[in-house]
Amino acid sequence: MYPLRPTAVYVLEGVLADRLATQRLNRMLDALGIPLGSATIVTQATIPQVAAELMSGGTDFAAPQEAAAYQTRSLVFTMQRLKGEEPDLSALHARCPEGTPLSVVKHLCGEIRTAWFRAREGDLKNNQVCWTAWEFGTQVGCPHGCQYCGDGKLGKYIVMGMNLEEYVEEVVDPILRQNPWQKCFRIIGWNCEQVAFEPEYGLFDLATRKCAELGGDRHMIIHTKCADTDWALELPARKHIVAVWSVCGANSARIVEPGTPGPVERFEAMRRCQAAGMSVRAKFKPIVPIRGWREDYAEAVEALLQRVRPDSIGMTVVMWMDAATLKSRIDPDLLDPEYLQIVEEAQEEMAGVNTGPFPEAVRLQIYRHIIQQVRRFSKDIPLYVSTETPEVWSALRGELGQDPRHFLCGCGPVAMPGGKLALSKDFKYTTLMQTDA
Repeated sequence: MYPLRPTAVYVLEGVLADRLATQRLNRMLDALGIPLGSATIVTQATIPQVAAELMSGGTDFAAPQEAAAYQTRSLVFTMQRLKGEEPDLSALHARCPEGTPLSVVKHLCGEIRTAWFRAREGDLKNNQVCWTAWEFGTQVGCPHGCQYCGDGKLGKYIVMGMNLEEYVEEVVDPILRQNPWQKCFRIIGWNCEQVAFEPEYGLFDLATRKCAELGGDRHMIIHTKCADTDWALELPARKHIVAVWSVCGANSARIVEPGTPGPVERFEAMRRCQAAGMSVRAKFKPIVPIRGWREDYAEAVEALLQRVRPDSIGMTVVMWMDAATLKSRIDPDLLDPEYLQIVEEAQEEMAGVNTGPFPEAVRLQIYRHIIQQVRRFSKDIPLYVSTETPEVWSALRGELGQDPRHFLCGCGPVAMPGGKLALSKDFKYTTLMQTDA
């Protein structure tokens, strides 16, 4: 686990009523050096008070002056609701201080999304190319301070479901059984870094054991920025793991992704995992074109490929926001001046465009730079652009060397270890195509 220094620790009373959840809680608190007696036990009656504390940043529990804000976020341990109708929390929400988001009450009560199906229709609507897939999550919030991320920049707490044995049996197991076409499942959480809480949390152990129970062709995907992933090599069902790292340049990590390990630390973690026989992959995602980004990413590509031969390398320029949001999260003086000017001039053109704020021409320049750097060292590693438009894919198809209808990416549902696609009659295409072409 990350050595966090939370300003407060909250434990919903239901956690202490469950033996396995309590054992998990004790493991995690022991790793943080926090006695259980220091935590605040939360009841239905005290949820409004706790919600107010969470929104104010917690209490004066244990926040040293030298700790960054993202390291001191309050931790909330709850029991995730796994089935049944969503409860009506309006009366409880009405007792909270004015302005308290309903989401805070929901999180305290264990209303954390259990799984998400990325449907073809959503990507077609957003004009993006990706794979249809199921994903899993038991947490909300992150211990990193990535400036492009709303939770990274502004998050106040991290909430975790603690009933993981029940979660794997009631959520993971049925989805795996009902979707035999999907071979790889990402445990990504919701705006969070679930890997930062392993191995004490134990979700990857339970989920990979479930894969082993159901057969040899199912895998769980670790998608992370962490460098401490050696625990995965000790898991009994470790062969059912595919490990994907989001990576960037050294200056980008320091400036844009505070709290994350530097790229070389991530590459070394990848090297150790690959040396142990694990399938590893890299994503330059999201790429924020700060001043000097070309040199920064050229050095990162070289450092990566000196250590590892990933199954694939992906790229995504920062998107999902407009120009005003980008400038509110990242100091404009840090950005490449040429690209910043283009963003400002293209605000009207990119308004409401999911791949904004950078226009296509800028994104293509950035992708081509990364492609050129990779091809200096490898002519055949599969390359792809993640959640990009069909138009960008069309422009880059020859340089990427992959077909956007069925490409090998980092966390695709049929992207098997060894660089193979497990396409079947039940599942043949990415969201770009619905019929043969």
